[in-house]
Amino acid sequence: MTRVLFLVFWLAAVELATAQTSVLLETPVKIAADVNVDAKADIAAGTTALNLVISQVSHEFRLTVTQRGSVGEALAAQRARTGWKDGYLFIRDDCRGAKETKRVWRCVLDQVFGYVDGRDGKRLVHLGEVFAGEDCADEAKVGCALYQGTFTDVDDTLENNALVGRADSPALLVEMYVKSGEFVVDIDETWGRNQERFTAGERCLAAKPAERAATCVDGITPRRAYLFNSALATYTKRADQLMRMRAFARNALCDGIAEAECSEALRMSALMLAEIRPGERPRPRGNVKAVSLPSGK
Repeated sequence: MTRVLFLVFWLAAVELATAQTSVLLETPVKIAADVNVDAKADIAAGTTALNLVISQVSHEFRLTVTQRGSVGEALAAQRARTGWKDGYLFIRDDCRGAKETKRVWRCVLDQVFGYVDGRDGKRLVHLGEVFAGEDCADEAKVGCALYQGTFTDVDDTLENNALVGRADSPALLVEMYVKSGEFVVDIDETWGRNQERFTAGERCLAAKPAERAATCVDGITPRRAYLFNSALATYTKRADQLMRMRAFARNALCDGIAEAECSEALRMSALMLAEIRPGERPRPRGNVKAVSLPSGK
């Protein structure tokens, strides 16, 4: 076993040492990739960290991303998942490393770039990041988050909390558009995007106990419905709907538990919802840096 492990690490080291800079795209901007020697390959997670450089005349963007597989596999996967759609540049960042285990909902991201008008003409800017989308997570597709000018992300503010597990936590779909070179949350579109889930949850909450088996379907429970609907109403500034949801709090959170436990569940749910900031973008990974280049380079 020791000899086998040594051989695996040795082969990875040889591949890493001999890897050359790979050009992912040539135009309209050049994107080059090489292996992050400091991070090397995460053999346990089956991933490789790559340094990417997006070159322009006056500046460049530098970012480190993760891709699955060995060096050669990671470079091929990155090339297949880097490209343009509707005027926007998408660069995949796959977080299969141990540091991202608490961010499963937004594990696989796209770093998104676009052009804005400047004094010297159009220039590329980093707009932000979005969840790559279920269809893109395991496929060599580009720009699944973008549809008719709107980007769909996932709000993971409450993904990890002390009240309920990840499966019961509210994952809101967030709709964004681009304004002045950055993503802006559209709370009205976000409200509309989640209406099917909200309506189904409200039906579940309003159902009598004998009706819940037929009314609370597709994995919706009173607790999940209450947390999701309350989170959505808070995030999108729907005061009337939030007030309506509060009437269901005790029945949804306290069914079958003692009064002391009920009081604690109500208190913790209030603390959870207090973490939501209306219209706030999901937390960035923060791995993109813009660097100005010397004149004439």
